[in-house]
Amino acid sequence: MAYPSEQQPFEGPAPTDWRQWFRLQGRPRPLQRSYSVAFGVAAVIAVLGALLGLLWGWLAPTIPVVKLADGSIVVTDPSPEQYIAADGWFTLLGLGFGLIVTIGSWLVLRRDRGPFLLLGIVGGTFVAGRWVAPAVGELLGRDAYLDWTAAAAQGATYLAPPEVQSLGPKLVPAFIAAIVVTLLAGWSNDPDLDHPGAHPGYGPNHDYPPYGPGPGDQAPGGEPAPYAMPGGHPSPYAVPGDQSSPYAVPGDQSSPYAAPGDQPSPYAVPGDQSSPYAVPADQTSSLTQSSGTAGNGVAPERPDTEPAQPPAASGRPREEPRQPS
Repeated sequence: MAYPSEQQPFEGPAPTDWRQWFRLQGRPRPLQRSYSVAFGVAAVIAVLGALLGLLWGWLAPTIPVVKLADGSIVVTDPSPEQYIAADGWFTLLGLGFGLIVTIGSWLVLRRDRGPFLLLGIVGGTFVAGRWVAPAVGELLGRDAYLDWTAAAAQGATYLAPPEVQSLGPKLVPAFIAAIVVTLLAGWSNDPDLDHPGAHPGYGPNHDYPPYGPGPGDQAPGGEPAPYAMPGGHPSPYAVPGDQSSPYAVPGDQSSPYAAPGDQPSPYAVPGDQSSPYAVPADQTSSLTQSSGTAGNGVAPERPDTEPAQPPAASGRPREEPRQPS
């Protein structure tokens, strides 16, 4: 089979500009509003860090100390567990604090979701966990502890207020906030992150939904088709009316994969030869007779001579029944 010497060049869809994927329809969100939301969210979350510090100062265990003869204050236990317990409580409370303020900000500020909201939440949780909450929590009972150290005698004991010893627990709220906001943004299918669960493009920052229904596009139940183009716009993947599909074969040419009109198919069997998979003629009649008798409900006749019996399981030949003389 010969292929045509000249073929039409492949012409795919027209190349698109990659920058169009980053352009949203409608008026963009004002930068002044985005800055205001970011700083406002950070300030509110930083103030809420005081509640985190108060709760931690109430739940964290106090540390038993004793005053020595030289006036120094030391712990009574050489390996106290109260320091580890205080860091553990701050870590757990910081995790819950970051989760609650992040989800709350995401739901309340639905119209302002985006990178600026992410910066505001992460910045606010960082300030709350790094400085505000530890300072407020350590203030509980601090004045009474300082008064005791000034007036206590040698050998006097006291329960000192807890302290956050390491830096890691202070960064937990910001770490959780960054993860949660990123996951919420990734699960949202709206480009502007305005309305969760809406169709792509729906939101207050769009003049029209790019995938909304157009006139004449009706679903089976009479409702508009959800993926039709709006305003009668043609589909970007449709072929113009004055052009044919780039994958169609021109009218004056045959398919490059079809055999020429004057040549047979390379897979056809020549006329003077039979197919190598056909049943021989001397076997066709026997197969026809057996199928015909089976179709008429008549069982084929058994031959007079019975076939030889297979040998027994032990390997010795099976004994034939004796014929009466």
